[in-house]
Amino acid sequence: MSDSAFSFGGISLPAETKRLYVTAELVASNGDPRIQPTGFPDIGPVFYPDPSGEHGQICLIESEASMANRLEEVCVADKYTGTLRSELAGLPYIKVMKGEQFMTASTLDAHRFASQYLLEAKGTENSSPVEKDKLLVDYLKTELGASNDGKNVPAANVPRIFRLAMELDPLSLIHGFQISSSKLTFVGLRSPRALTASIVGLNAEPIGVPGVKLDPIGTSDTGQAIFRKERIVAQRIQANFAIDVGLLTGLAVGPEAGKDETDEQKTQRASRHESRRNLLVALALWKVARFLKDLSEGHRLRTECDLVLESAKYKTMWKGDSQDFPFEQIITDGEKMNGDKPVKGSLRDMIDKSELAKGRSPLTLEFGG
Repeated sequence: MSDSAFSFGGISLPAETKRLYVTAELVASNGDPRIQPTGFPDIGPVFYPDPSGEHGQICLIESEASMANRLEEVCVADKYTGTLRSELAGLPYIKVMKGEQFMTASTLDAHRFASQYLLEAKGTENSSPVEKDKLLVDYLKTELGASNDGKNVPAANVPRIFRLAMELDPLSLIHGFQISSSKLTFVGLRSPRALTASIVGLNAEPIGVPGVKLDPIGTSDTGQAIFRKERIVAQRIQANFAIDVGLLTGLAVGPEAGKDETDEQKTQRASRHESRRNLLVALALWKVARFLKDLSEGHRLRTECDLVLESAKYKTMWKGDSQDFPFEQIITDGEKMNGDKPVKGSLRDMIDKSELAKGRSPLTLEFGG
């Protein structure tokens, strides 16, 4: 981590922490051991041998890409408009409208703020810093000092993309992004996932479950087709999460140093930088905790994949000792309020201390530049 230790929701991370691993044990909520795993056309469920030989065949129940979507979804109060939950009030994100019609948001779209639909949306009367009728991608090009054709960015300016992401859509730094616009093609304007997750079945075996399609009217071409559904049984079901604390706390997300900066200004800038890094780590922890909270009450991932949480442990060293992951406390501490004011250490308090620009929760742009 950074020079100082970090604490949130009952978890204290030493200054040198690089990773945080969470392992959760899950079971089928209805007691039926048959689970519907994620499947792929012409491939079906993914099985692979455990290299250690300890867990036999492993089946991928939920992929990293799918889990990224689920961990993004826990942040939104309305997944059809991308509106954030109340405890994240003040956190910047981008919403794209077509007149009065909602189109998409950085909380929903692939590559978050860096997707084509958002980058090529244009500013409105109240969309500072994106000027009216200017594209978001043009604002980024100006801030990065990119060439007019968008093919070149000075090497020294590349790290600015992390500060810009922090100020436009901090959640994109947790789940990763890559600029994808024909107007800005410079390679290197991207960030990897800092939070990865998957759900697997250990000592898993495939089973075929029969099904039949009834057609009492008799107009279908298929008639009464009998088919096979791919399911699995597993000795254990495990959800694994990894937070790259070192990546999040190493990002250049604070303001750049000004000319002739005083010692006081330097201290203030360092403090803001530290607050923003701490916020990113807290958000990653909260996302995992929120997902596990949903699982603790039973959570349906797909039609025949309804799982419930049995236990959750975490550790900060791959071969270190595990402790109980306090997901309940993380949720409680994250949403604490005293009237209409956030309690110290809550997510909204951390958002306030990060001194992010106001009026960007959301920053509303017009669709189709």
